[in-house]
Amino acid sequence: MKKLLFAATLITAFSVFAMGADMHMTARQAGNANHRANTAITLTPPHACTFAKGHPCLYYGGDFNANDPNANGYTDENTLLIPNSYTYTEVKAPASAHISGSFGNSQESFGILDPQTAEWDIRQGVSEGNGGTDLCSGNGAALNTATGRNAFGLNEYEVLTATPCSIPAGNTFLAVVPNCTNSGDGDCSSGRYFESTTDGTLDAINGNFTITSNNGVGPVLNSSFFGINWGSWCNDLGLCGEGMSFGVLK
Repeated sequence: MKKLLFAATLITAFSVFAMGADMHMTARQAGNANHRANTAITLTPPHACTFAKGHPCLYYGGDFNANDPNANGYTDENTLLIPNSYTYTEVKAPASAHISGSFGNSQESFGILDPQTAEWDIRQGVSEGNGGTDLCSGNGAALNTATGRNAFGLNEYEVLTATPCSIPAGNTFLAVVPNCTNSGDGDCSSGRYFESTTDGTLDAINGNFTITSNNGVGPVLNSSFFGINWGSWCNDLGLCGEGMSFGVLK
């Protein structure tokens, strides 16, 4: 499957074509896909990896870095405006574990969830055009905490939700998706949520940091709204070189 329709038309978060399916999927224009990512990854509190002392991070993709010229935000939202548009990231766990929670850093129009919930999904064996096997999924209460970072006119929030699941060592795919589906809330009919990209990966167990590899599937978009069926953000949409700012807690 190769769908390159949107790669040439990505502009700002609130630009809308006449047809709903042409609403843009990223928070900024696509930059040069081939670049050397910066390594200025931090853990700036408040942050799930620093305040959840009883549940240390098993994996974290790294903080958003606004100084990276290729920094971006990918559609990751379930709202009245754009339903069921999910971005997944590869989670590279150093060991099999039972996890208690997951989070994603989301660039948000209004800084709200309504209801105060997020959907989550953990899968194995995802490949281009193939959703693999669903290990665990759910929809539950979520915290929406400002990170203090912003870009493209949007403030970033950490969306943290309980995700009880046993995951194997190695690669799985994770989505944490903010909800805004209250028909009585006008923000849910106009607001947008974009998952922050990141320069690299912090192995929170061993303290190792590595630049995200472009050799694998990379982030994946599954969106009925945009007509993308398990499409690679790199191969199908031409946005390579960035990972996603997701994490999981033991």
